[in-house]
Amino acid sequence: MASAAGHSNAKFKVGLCQTHVSHDKQVSLANAKTAVADAAGKGAELVILGEMFSCPYATKYFADYGEKLPLPGQEADDNSPTVKLLCEMAKEHKIWLVGGSLPELVDGKIYNTCLVLNPDGGIVAKHRKVHLFDIDVPAMAGRPAIKFKESETLTGGEQLTLVDLPWCRAGVGICYDVRFPEMALTMRGQGAKLLIYPGAFNLNTGPAHYNLLARARAVDTQCYVAMVSPARSPNKDDYQAWGHSQMVNPWAETVVEAEHDACVHIVEVDPAEVERIRQSVPTSFQKRGDLYVPYAQPDNKRQRTD
Repeated sequence: MASAAGHSNAKFKVGLCQTHVSHDKQVSLANAKTAVADAAGKGAELVILGEMFSCPYATKYFADYGEKLPLPGQEADDNSPTVKLLCEMAKEHKIWLVGGSLPELVDGKIYNTCLVLNPDGGIVAKHRKVHLFDIDVPAMAGRPAIKFKESETLTGGEQLTLVDLPWCRAGVGICYDVRFPEMALTMRGQGAKLLIYPGAFNLNTGPAHYNLLARARAVDTQCYVAMVSPARSPNKDDYQAWGHSQMVNPWAETVVEAEHDACVHIVEVDPAEVERIRQSVPTSFQKRGDLYVPYAQPDNKRQRTD
């Protein structure tokens, strides 16, 4: 049965593309091109790339690897070769494509930005990472210390991003955004049944929190949650991504989880399962808005936008 917003609510296949990132941008783009073609060839209708799939993950590289990105509805030009490739891949394979993220250059500012493209190769959404990755975690239990301060280089986004896919509505975040249940719950309240987070966690926070956060957001929102990482670099001097791209279902079961090498996984999403879970455990109608924050108002007292 179609939803009120015209979504089919039908099952669809998602491709999770965990690709190697090189210091040679053209190599990184070639890796992405190969992975997207592989996913499409295996039947994926929605394909997702990892965070900073075209740029080594370090603030010192963002300006040099960054591009000027078109707005939704605009076409890419020579100032945005990565976006031109994303548009070409979406159109060639007739897929919806979530372009991981890449550094966006705007009037002296740099954003960590994700583009969503439709099967015609058109840009339909742009998400700028809202929460910046500023952490200082000491070494613990054999895990390396990690200190990172994105705010020294990046500017945070100012809005949430939801996309109407043919099958359901999806919410988009980037990496550190997944740590904020308020954001996920707001997107769920605006009709999302799938939450998409390109995210490059590290070897300290990754083992501890990557799957935990994906499952937690699935429990909070009763949504499917996709987390897509770049593959781990063989160069030990590079930022070491955890990998482990994964899909979690609305019952918070991990449906598929990668290791740390480059790979492509195909997984089925069933929007109707989201509705079944929400009916079985109707937490969205049981919230106590009289006791806690406004975003947690129950569905029957909050104005719906879907």
